[in-house]
Amino acid sequence: PVEYENTEGDVVRLSAGTEPGTLDFQLNGEARGPVTELSFDPASGRLTIQGGAKLGATVDSRSVVPLKERDRVIYLLRFLAQRCGVVGLPEAEGEPLGFALFVLEKPVTCPIGSLLIASKLDFDIHSPTCRMALFGRILCASDAKDLKNLRIVKMKSKTGFLDRVDTQEPTLMICRDMFKADTDMSLFNGLKIVHESSGAEGILEGSYGQQGKFKVRFKEPLKVKTDAKGQVKGDEAITLYFKKYNFENSK
Repeated sequence: PVEYENTEGDVVRLSAGTEPGTLDFQLNGEARGPVTELSFDPASGRLTIQGGAKLGATVDSRSVVPLKERDRVIYLLRFLAQRCGVVGLPEAEGEPLGFALFVLEKPVTCPIGSLLIASKLDFDIHSPTCRMALFGRILCASDAKDLKNLRIVKMKSKTGFLDRVDTQEPTLMICRDMFKADTDMSLFNGLKIVHESSGAEGILEGSYGQQGKFKVRFKEPLKVKTDAKGQVKGDEAITLYFKKYNFENSK
């Protein structure tokens, strides 16, 4: 099964269906019927099922797949849908891969190319820690204190708010409360910003002024309430999702 929490906090779960060519769909643990077609719209971040319905969407929920979860969810759904004969997503090849980092308590001396078999079974039966066993070929030597060569990604996010609409360019928004005034904005230029209430995605174009404000360009003008001067009424939240490598200081 593939499970994720959408942007409204609803838990979406898709699993192999009881009938050929179907997936079982649950929303917050409640069965919502079979899925026979499944596609993904990158522009809106939503999954669509047969008949054009948005998967998990309700009156109170747009059911957008969070940007930080999209790669994982769509990757696994491709395999699940193909295995169950549900059409609509790109075909997947082979079996889904998963990776894990194990840091051994003590260095192990092994020739390159040899087979390593290891286990960690001596946990207390009441401990929440998992017992494990593993094996694999030694590909190269590595120092546990310097793991920069391992490209392990951690998803990060920052939240801010729309401040006002640019009077000359309605697709350009001035935003606030995401960065400090001394933040090096070159680290974030070109990254995607998501307007939470609509799911619209924009591109961060750089800083604005000297007080930590910044510019975001959307494909279309956002449908938000503004006053006569273009100031956005209320707190319209936006989120920046970005990746950070675990063993590097730079973003």
